[in-house]
Amino acid sequence: MFGDYLLDKLAVDYENKILLFDVTGLFKRSGVRQVVIEKGFEVIEYTDPEEFRYLYESKLRDREDLKIIILVKDPDIFVPFDLRSRYYNVVVDYPVLFPKLDASELKKYRHIDPDLLFIACQNYYGGNLGAKGTRDFIKNQMYSGANANELVDVLKARVESLLTMELNYRGWFGIARDWARIRMLVDGGFATRDIEGLADEIDRAFMEWMLKHYKGLSGSSSTNSPVMVHRINDYMKSRSRKIALILMDGMSVENWFTIAAHCGGLDKDIEMGYSFALVPSITAVSRQSVFSGKLPVSHNDVFSLKDEEKQWREYWQSSGYAEDDIYFGKGMKPDIRYNIRIAGIIVNIIDELMHGQVQGQRGMYRDIASWADGGELKRLVDELAGRGFDIYITSDHGNIEAVGQGRPGNEGLLTEMTCLRARVYNEFAFTGKTEEKYKVFEYPGTYMPKEYRYIICEGNTAFGIKGNKYVCHGGMSIEEIIVPFITIKDVDLHE
Repeated sequence: MFGDYLLDKLAVDYENKILLFDVTGLFKRSGVRQVVIEKGFEVIEYTDPEEFRYLYESKLRDREDLKIIILVKDPDIFVPFDLRSRYYNVVVDYPVLFPKLDASELKKYRHIDPDLLFIACQNYYGGNLGAKGTRDFIKNQMYSGANANELVDVLKARVESLLTMELNYRGWFGIARDWARIRMLVDGGFATRDIEGLADEIDRAFMEWMLKHYKGLSGSSSTNSPVMVHRINDYMKSRSRKIALILMDGMSVENWFTIAAHCGGLDKDIEMGYSFALVPSITAVSRQSVFSGKLPVSHNDVFSLKDEEKQWREYWQSSGYAEDDIYFGKGMKPDIRYNIRIAGIIVNIIDELMHGQVQGQRGMYRDIASWADGGELKRLVDELAGRGFDIYITSDHGNIEAVGQGRPGNEGLLTEMTCLRARVYNEFAFTGKTEEKYKVFEYPGTYMPKEYRYIICEGNTAFGIKGNKYVCHGGMSIEEIIVPFITIKDVDLHE
């Protein structure tokens, strides 16, 4: 894997003073930056020679106990000889890492999967490729069945290893990431590995973990992303003053990876994070929490979206913004006035593709890839960035391909939900027939109003026509509950 290769180049197991020249951003995008931090390294960005000299002389030079990586991203910045000679020097650049490919062409593929690229290059025995040859290599050879299957095998082994450990929410974020990458390669038709057994393992382990630990997540915090979706506003507020939040209704982690792979020309840094949605993963339940900054139990009508704009405005006005500073709307071409400082934008494309989908997750991959190729998201991001917004992209819940197990009777049903994976009943409703006949479990209602009962489908089943396949949501699978949280940043001029 590319991350392991980079770690070997950095020699982090042998060196504790490393000077890293990285003009590509691969140190961070490969996930290695987070790994070295977990290994006890402090990463210091070198941006100003005089400021760094003061820091070095006053705090770093005589501290042999510190594990430090000095990160240099500007190829033209002056780095003095004494620093170069005292530190272990490593260069991370395309000509060094992928010598047979055209470096200038590689830079255009900013969001390429470095692991798959690394595997493809390891399996390529031809000569050096020019610009056209590199484009053809990425388009055709990189995604060959052999390369995709090799990556799936590595990712499967890593997930299976993680499942044997005692996991916290960060561990599940890692599994969600790798499982989404596996699913994208399989659903995209690139890999042919059987993953159903692993899907069952993940589902059983995730359900067990959620029932035991989910109730403790609301108080958790992270520097990389809001741990739960109701903390998204708090997270953005602590980091930005002019905010645009794009909420892609129904987008899973897999869906985001598909978008990033096909959204050509998106010349922005993507900082990937993850959040837990609310259970049941119904739009009205989870989306309200995104915009209100509150848990569902605090909402006046937990099963309705009628107040979501009001909730969004109330949150930001209570945070010191004026009514005229705030925008809330839907669609890829929002009419945002020049004076707006807080913008909430709902995009329904994935939800629409999901509920009209007749070809399962493979159909979702094709439809989402086609939409991303059209460039709508790139244009929206470019416009918002051009107006000085800090841009965040997230989702209220994900989606899963499920098989219909029949439709139970009402038995005291509170409301007919549009989702196919959950049912909400009055508190004293009799659900014995449903629980006896169908693969379901009763969710304890964590963070939800206690006067109702919540019956959720197990595994990959749905309340639909028996045997029919659906792309849907409402349940408690990892695909529905762990959603992407993306920070979009303008590219450093030197990267």
